[in-house]
Amino acid sequence: MVGHVVFMRWLFAWVGFLGGGVVLAYQQGVIPSAARWVEASGWIGVMPVRPEPPAVGTGAGDLPDAVGSTPEPPAVGTGAPVVAGTVAEVVSAAPVATVVPVGMETTAGMVVGAGASASGRGEGGEEGEEWFATPLPGSDRGAERKESVQRPLLLATHKETWVYAAPSFKARKLGYLRAGARVTRGEKAVARGNCEGGWYRVEPRGFVCVGSGASLDLEHPVAAMAARRPDRSKGLPYLYGMSRFPTPPFYLKLPTEQEQRSVEGDVVSHLRRYANSGAWLPDELDGVPPELLRRRIVPSLTPQQHGEGALFAGRAVPRSGFGLVSQFEWEGRRWGLTTDFQIVPVDRLRLIQPSDFRGIDLREGGLPAAFNQAKGARVYRRDGVTGQLRDDGPMARRQGLALTGKQEMIGGISFLELRDGRLVRNTGLLRLDPPKEWPSFALEGKRWIDVSILKQTLVAYEGTKAVYATLVSTGVDGLGDPEKTHSTVRGVFLIHTKHITATMDSDEAEDRFDLRDVPYVQYFEKGYALHAAYWHDDFGKPRSHGCINLHPTDAAWLFGWTTPEVPSDWHGALTLRGGTVVYIHP
Repeated sequence: MVGHVVFMRWLFAWVGFLGGGVVLAYQQGVIPSAARWVEASGWIGVMPVRPEPPAVGTGAGDLPDAVGSTPEPPAVGTGAPVVAGTVAEVVSAAPVATVVPVGMETTAGMVVGAGASASGRGEGGEEGEEWFATPLPGSDRGAERKESVQRPLLLATHKETWVYAAPSFKARKLGYLRAGARVTRGEKAVARGNCEGGWYRVEPRGFVCVGSGASLDLEHPVAAMAARRPDRSKGLPYLYGMSRFPTPPFYLKLPTEQEQRSVEGDVVSHLRRYANSGAWLPDELDGVPPELLRRRIVPSLTPQQHGEGALFAGRAVPRSGFGLVSQFEWEGRRWGLTTDFQIVPVDRLRLIQPSDFRGIDLREGGLPAAFNQAKGARVYRRDGVTGQLRDDGPMARRQGLALTGKQEMIGGISFLELRDGRLVRNTGLLRLDPPKEWPSFALEGKRWIDVSILKQTLVAYEGTKAVYATLVSTGVDGLGDPEKTHSTVRGVFLIHTKHITATMDSDEAEDRFDLRDVPYVQYFEKGYALHAAYWHDDFGKPRSHGCINLHPTDAAWLFGWTTPEVPSDWHGALTLRGGTVVYIHP
């Protein structure tokens, strides 16, 4: 239920953020008009129109089931007996292992949780609006990227480096950069205040404090280690792996063979079984990061530094997943560097391989559309000479179909016409048609998202024209009370916060998981969000704790289509001005 998992402590603790966005939405007439339309249509009796700021430690999200039904990890120091032989000997002697794609069953909903300071608009908020309205001198959002690269750059050195509307920690937060990001900055600091290195204006807007998660030194240790940026053109912006059992340790330095055996215990026997499980990494591995070759501990991405001589920072929980920014070989073993700058042996991970499922691009013809739900379904083509139907091949389960709206009876069987002229039987199909009545925000030409809990579908509209449709997974408890069950909240909302990736976890004893870098997260109400799910592939069925799960490819498309926009070098963005409308109904 909402509140039993850790909520997004590091982003939504400030008071008034959502309230400001809703007030503005009311002023613009987005939410009131939507509410009147929903109430008149009879979809929902009581609709939670006004988003309330979340309480710290509460929220709704997604939770994966046990990964491969793995048992709980043994207590520290109780690993399997060490088998004689060195790591390198075991790797070279081991047979090739088969890579098993991750395909996990889940009940799936989860919430963001990672620590960071809270800050409201506070003092300087009005000042922030004035600063915000002034672009970086000479900046042009449409300019070629190579022009901006020639200008001074600022490097983000923390996991979350905040961008403010004004050069003040009390100003409104506009978004944040992730470690390794480089953004164009002004030539000189515009203010000092309580900022050690001075406040610099950055593109396309806002200010960053140098010395508090940012540096002007482009040779900073973080720069090379986080050189690979998230690829927003793909459903999975990083290379992803899920933990095997026993789970991987989080090393803070390159471990020697002796240190590996000391920490992992079962390392030699494990490698005999999974020695080549790292074969799923790219053929051309990265070089070992120079900072690590100097035997230095990985740089910390938070204000708290690692202790002198630290070797590792615990082990992953059984239900955990990671994005990797670097992959390399060391001591005859393959390793991955996570986005948190923790070193994990990839032989203790399983590759994430998303399915081929995709939504339907409807920009050319709009609705109606359908998704095939039957196994063994076929597609037919009419013979140009005889007019008889010819079998034109199989139709995959969940395959999306763009329809013309024409229906005809052939041999007593009802067929629907596809936009390419072929025909399918009118059975076993989940059909999507335009609504009988349009909400006011559609008639005003706004972009909006329609989510049906009963159909488990999502349709993206530009005004009254459908442009994309797909299958989703909403709360596992269907139309139950979101406050008491794992159900998705219903009503009309505005997307207010977006992350390219975010961590979602739970520390509850019977419900622990740690899913890092969940892609394309878009929050619209308390802990409820639209986001990709890389731990299951059961879209079209209720699975979550309340969030709306999408296939990674669909989530990437939707993320780029909605507002607020996340600038190209940023990792997240917030808005007080009202983002894309999300309408959720039975």
